[in-house]
Amino acid sequence: MKKRIIFICLLLVVLAFAATSCKLPASGNPPTASPQGPIVPTSTTGVAAEPTNTSVPPTPVMVTVTSMPPTAVPPTAVPPTAIPPTPPTLPPASRIQFVAGGTSAVLNGNIDSAQTLYYVLGASGTQTMNVKVWSPNADVYLGVFGADGQVLLNSASQETLWSGTLPATQDYYLSLTATGGATSYSLSVEIPPLAATPTANITAVPGSFDPYATYGNPTFDDPMTGENINDWVNPKTGLLPNTNYIKITETGAKFYVTGKLKGFSTWYFQWRDLEDFYFQSTFDSGACAGRDAYGMILRGPEHQAGVSYGYVVSFSCDGQFNVFRLDGANPYTIKDLVSWTKSDYILGGTNKQNVMGIQANGDSFTIFANGHQIAQVTDNKYASGRYGVFVSPDVTANYTYRVVRMTYWDLIPK
Repeated sequence: MKKRIIFICLLLVVLAFAATSCKLPASGNPPTASPQGPIVPTSTTGVAAEPTNTSVPPTPVMVTVTSMPPTAVPPTAVPPTAIPPTPPTLPPASRIQFVAGGTSAVLNGNIDSAQTLYYVLGASGTQTMNVKVWSPNADVYLGVFGADGQVLLNSASQETLWSGTLPATQDYYLSLTATGGATSYSLSVEIPPLAATPTANITAVPGSFDPYATYGNPTFDDPMTGENINDWVNPKTGLLPNTNYIKITETGAKFYVTGKLKGFSTWYFQWRDLEDFYFQSTFDSGACAGRDAYGMILRGPEHQAGVSYGYVVSFSCDGQFNVFRLDGANPYTIKDLVSWTKSDYILGGTNKQNVMGIQANGDSFTIFANGHQIAQVTDNKYASGRYGVFVSPDVTANYTYRVVRMTYWDLIPK
């Protein structure tokens, strides 16, 4: 019994030794233990990760993926932002205002070398505007532009006049630029009314100015039918003038003035002397053409003074007017106060009657055509003197016109 127990124990020892021998490693180098635990793969190791022994297997997580078609979301439309245009920078300017009922103005002044002056006036769209600048050396140039920035005439074009239809109702700016030395200038602006104006085929329509209503009865009224013919005769000869340049005749109770030579301006004074006045003359243009001109000379020298001077206002056959100061006859010396300018109030053509009005107050002269103001000038060279007739044939040799009536109001009664 005791031997069996010892045998069994020996058997158990043999079995235990056998079990231990089963766990010996295979031949070769022993594995090297890693001090850091399992290797975690990265994008650069290229080594597969070892599984981690877990007593409880992980519970798989089921993820349900629902396939959804992409939804197209249109971009939100952003309306463009309206950016208002930058208004033009407008220069400081002197405002032009016509007298009540007037349609034109003339402004005189002085300008320095390389200086630009500005004037501004309001006008309606579709109206016609006529602008002209005069200077002794014709070196002051005109520019015209609207308050909206639209340029109608660029001063760089070196023009001295502009005429056209205004595109909009707004302020219009007139620039004067002197390209030479310091000089004087005269700026004339005319905006005829939108209503129909007289034409060469109708009788002149009376304008807004009536000297009878303003001044009452005239100081002197001559129907030019011969009653006052002695005002015009030469006191030495008792005859009306008939020279190489001018002839005055009274035929059939009608008074005629003839300019004999084309291109020559001629005048003839009578004896009456005036200082401040309103003078109104009615003329019949006769057989004329182009710029054949007729008119008046005022504030001239005393009789037989041996010199010639005065202020000349003339209308032409083609419906223009001119104002200048005569400073001498030999040599012929003048200063233009208003260069030749077209006026719708002057009836152009042959055998047309026009009423010329001239108001003189000190150094201010206002010119009217058929009752409408067409110009205003300032000059203080001559304060008083005689008046007379003026003629200047431009196209027609022996150009003859008729003086129908002469009337004046002496504003400084003697």
